[in-house]
Amino acid sequence: MLEGKKIMVVEDEALLALDLAMTMEDLGAAVVGPCYRLGTALDLVRKMKVDGAILDVDLNGETVFPLARYLDEQGVPFVFHTGRADPASLLEAFSRARICTKPSTPERIAACLAEALADADRDSDNENYAPAYAQDGSSESSQQA
Repeated sequence: MLEGKKIMVVEDEALLALDLAMTMEDLGAAVVGPCYRLGTALDLVRKMKVDGAILDVDLNGETVFPLARYLDEQGVPFVFHTGRADPASLLEAFSRARICTKPSTPERIAACLAEALADADRDSDNENYAPAYAQDGSSESSQQA
């Protein structure tokens, strides 16, 4: 599912960040981070290519949006993992993003990210590809526009 992919983990809750990182590694991914601050994440992603990312929206009172914009511009799929942000607003600003609301298991977040990576692969293989999604997303706790 995530075998051989470089996945950035950006989360300010240390235990959750480490749990996410361990889950990604268990699934065969190489983890970039975890990053607990926006500046650290931006510095890292500008120095190395990542294949995908898991982003907490609120990093100690600072939003992750500058990083999300950068990743979006680079065509890197990502998942917002949040308990506070409004999903509709996030999807309006980042239409290709996936959203996993807190609380969610690391395995569920990994599945959301795998879906985002698969969609990005299909998009690059067929630029006319347009996935159809149910109103609430393709699965119970992930959403996409």
